[in-house]
Amino acid sequence: MEKKKKSGKAISTLILGTGIGAALGVLLAPDKGSKTRNNISNKAKELVKRFKEKKSKD
Repeated sequence: MEKKKKSGKAISTLILGTGIGAALGVLLAPDKGSKTRNNISNKAKELVKRFKEKKSKD
């Protein structure tokens, strides 16, 4: 039981840290919001494309 509590706390901390980091990254980004959103969208599409290519090879 103790192990589950520790891992749950670690996961919660990781999610919280990721959220804070993402928020600060967007707020402090040197580009305009529209350009940042476009960059994020393009990177996400690129990752999906790579994932699909890798899956099709398997």
